[in-house]
Amino acid sequence: MADKNKDEKPEDGQDAKKSGGINIKLAVPILIVQMIAAYFLASFVIVPMFFNPAQAEAAEEAEEDSPEFGLIYKVEDVIVNPAESKGAQFLIMNIGLEVKEEGDLSELETKDPKLRDLLISTISAKTIDKLDGADDKENLRLEIKQKISKLLPKKHLKNVYFTNYIIQ
Repeated sequence: MADKNKDEKPEDGQDAKKSGGINIKLAVPILIVQMIAAYFLASFVIVPMFFNPAQAEAAEEAEEDSPEFGLIYKVEDVIVNPAESKGAQFLIMNIGLEVKEEGDLSELETKDPKLRDLLISTISAKTIDKLDGADDKENLRLEIKQKISKLLPKKHLKNVYFTNYIIQ
């Protein structure tokens, strides 16, 4: 009887290997075919649905044509007493105006007094609370850009930079 039990166990183990085991010779080629199919499906079907190659090429060409930074006109030492400060507080600013062409620089030079007046009147109309936060600075930047754009030809003012911004 002990001999029968020993004989039965190996038979059960051999049956499990034959019926439940995966043939490695068959599994590896199937895995390789699935990987190749997934690559081609992703490359030629899924990715083109989300990204239009023509748009990507046009964006790259536009980046190559335009320089990273344009010409900068500096307005230095703009000192302003904000609204409701009664002279107790002041703001010192240096501003850089990025323009499109050389002619814009000379035009800003000739209009410098008008430009400074525009900056001083815009900034002095705001309270300290509207000048000290990060969002407030961004709003001020956009407002200044909008007002100065009227002094230049259309779309010649690219950006406004604060190179110095001190509130005391």
